[in-house]
Amino acid sequence: PINSEAAPPANVLYDGTWTEHLAEVAGAIVGLAVYNAIYLDFRLHPLMYRFLVQGTVSATLEDLQSLHPTLYRSLRSLRKHDVRSLCLSWSVRLPGAAEDTALGSGDVEPEDLELFIQRYAQAALHGGHENRITAFVTSALLCMAVGPAFSLCTANDLELLICGLPGMASFKELEQSSVYANGYHADHPVVRVFWRVVHAMPEIWRRKLLLFCTGCDRVPILGLKALNFVVSRSSVELDHLPTANTCINQLNLPEYPTEEMMLIRLRAALEHYTGFGFA
Repeated sequence: PINSEAAPPANVLYDGTWTEHLAEVAGAIVGLAVYNAIYLDFRLHPLMYRFLVQGTVSATLEDLQSLHPTLYRSLRSLRKHDVRSLCLSWSVRLPGAAEDTALGSGDVEPEDLELFIQRYAQAALHGGHENRITAFVTSALLCMAVGPAFSLCTANDLELLICGLPGMASFKELEQSSVYANGYHADHPVVRVFWRVVHAMPEIWRRKLLLFCTGCDRVPILGLKALNFVVSRSSVELDHLPTANTCINQLNLPEYPTEEMMLIRLRAALEHYTGFGFA
């Protein structure tokens, strides 16, 4: 029988313990995305961006306000009461926990109140996950290869670096900054039809167009003009769908003569494309 606990042979790359390092893997993905200017369509809690900016996992009572507002108000209200009359214990039940957590020993004395509030807030925010959060932060910063200028970033700046702009900018900016290839130009009839169709699309379809052409549906920090978007003429038959080269943000567009055909072919491509190799 196979011993599942035995170490893998030296020539086998798979290591069954990799799941113990998921925090580092996630951090590396985020760090490499930032390093390579690739936007990620996900949201971290704002506190995580602050951890990344300051390089350490350190939370305060004020950080609790957005995550657990009721607990935040309760902890603040302790300062208005006589601690002895409350009979506070260092053993507390954190939000969502099934068992008590020991923040200390014995009862809370008046001189220990601020320490009790601080420990309670930190336990509620990251509790037993501090090691994993630290591993995530360390791995992300290592892969970002940050330099001295990183100290100028705020948590909001870092969120933009990771996720791009949250809203969808006007595609007029994209049209004005686009370049054309293989016979197309800004005043070409097909190009004019293309932009009329695109401007009339709802936001969800414009995001799909960005994803199809660039590999990401997020708007860069510097705006759509930073994409250096290319519209290139494709000489295939009109029953073919548009294709894209995401590595250079290029749309290969056949010469569809009408808005109706343009819309049908574009929507078919955006709805059913399967990634690399699609034609």
